[in-house]
Amino acid sequence: MSIAILLSVLFGALLHASWNALIKWEPDKLVAAGAIATGAGVVALPIALFGPLPLGPAWPLIVFSAVVHVGYFVLVGYALRHADLGVAYPLTRGSAPAFTAIIAAIWLGESLALSGWLAVGAIATGVVTLSADAMLRGGLTLRAAALAFGNAAVVVLYTLVDGVGARLAGDAVAYVTWMMAATAAIIVVLTLLFRRDTIAGHGAGFWLRAFIGGGLALASYGIAIWAMTKAPIGLVAALRETSILFGTALSALVLKERFGWTRHVAAAVVVSGAVILKLV
Repeated sequence: MSIAILLSVLFGALLHASWNALIKWEPDKLVAAGAIATGAGVVALPIALFGPLPLGPAWPLIVFSAVVHVGYFVLVGYALRHADLGVAYPLTRGSAPAFTAIIAAIWLGESLALSGWLAVGAIATGVVTLSADAMLRGGLTLRAAALAFGNAAVVVLYTLVDGVGARLAGDAVAYVTWMMAATAAIIVVLTLLFRRDTIAGHGAGFWLRAFIGGGLALASYGIAIWAMTKAPIGLVAALRETSILFGTALSALVLKERFGWTRHVAAAVVVSGAVILKLV
């Protein structure tokens, strides 16, 4: 993995943690998640319309991924409603990368060197340690755990689907922008049909934050999907989960959630995984 791809994925990880922190900061987490998804689609639409169209084989995956992403944003909102960012975020993101790498190896035939598996293992170990520390200090309900782990399965699913879809599309930006625009369209239709009352009463500041969060979400995922066209999906997915480091920092510094020294040890383990990735 080149240094340019590594740094790009790390920057995307920071963006990902930032829009999740925005959701946690809002009083109504579910509405905020839907608004950010919609904002991402609105930002993506002009890029999609004025860019190249994805190639034909990618369109079924774009539609399928859009449906999966609707579920993802709903689960993010519910999980952050029932648990701290420092609990829900590590659980969701931390349990996904190792499974993604394993499934990518089995399903897509991606062969990782020993250093690649060591990197995946180090990152997974670090984020699971962060998760355990967050659970012990912040508490965790059965509902929040089910939501977080359920969303981890969704993350694995859309990561693999979109990694393949972007390659079939011939252009990663085209794939991501059309997928995000489709996701937003589905959310808008569902909201107007079933939850129209939830969009009332939100001022200009809320919608400005939603569009900022949407831009962050679009950029974050666009970087990840682009990287998956240049490097093995499993490695990119593992490195992207360093967003937990940024999420942990934001939860402590901005949201004032409490963490102990274990967080710093786990952070060092995750960083070691990123260093090993550079050697792959």
